[in-house]
Amino acid sequence: MTSTALKKKIHEYIDITDDKILMAVYTLLEAQAKASENKIEFNDDMIKELDKRRKLHLSGKSKSYSFEEIKKQVLSKHKK
Repeated sequence: MTSTALKKKIHEYIDITDDKILMAVYTLLEAQAKASENKIEFNDDMIKELDKRRKLHLSGKSKSYSFEEIKKQVLSKHKK
């Protein structure tokens, strides 16, 4: 079934269905839309940069910080 035919069929079902089904479909579509908003699309340059940084980290050539170290730094700067 093509996308156009599928959309048409869904519209037909929406026109004849009850409120419970409509709310379920709405909830599903809304959740999907929100999930799509939160996705980050990585382009080739971003992936290359992440790979480069990962290699530096794994080789020990870059400084890494634990969550606790970062938390301590942030909190100390905001207390001033």
